[in-house]
Amino acid sequence: MAEFERDEGRIPFWRPGAARICLPVAGLFFLVLITVGNLPGLAAEMSDAFGDKRLHLAAYSLLAGLVYASVNRRPALVAMLTVTILGMVDESIQSLFPYREAELLDLLADISAAGATVISLHIGTAAFGSFRAVTKS
Repeated sequence: MAEFERDEGRIPFWRPGAARICLPVAGLFFLVLITVGNLPGLAAEMSDAFGDKRLHLAAYSLLAGLVYASVNRRPALVAMLTVTILGMVDESIQSLFPYREAELLDLLADISAAGATVISLHIGTAAFGSFRAVTKS
């Protein structure tokens, strides 16, 4: 256990190169998502055209992927927590507008999207790591 703690202490929390790019992109994307999603009429038109839950799945999958790519330690946990918090913020903001309403199913779609993305990335990362280990020897 002590060896694990020492090793974890040397690993930075953020991936320096990825975090510099992915986190600002995620922040900007979330701001655009909140802004566009709360413009009168536009959210309803987009939901009718593409499907409300599909939009949530796509948007929050992207956010989860960007956060996951930015973190060295426990990326799955950090991405899931971040997306859950962002989803709650999004739904809270929607509840402030009379032409929008917050829905628990939207938040569950956000969390489901993050979960599927994180699982896929985690499996892919493990498989890639195994492949690299085999090809190095």
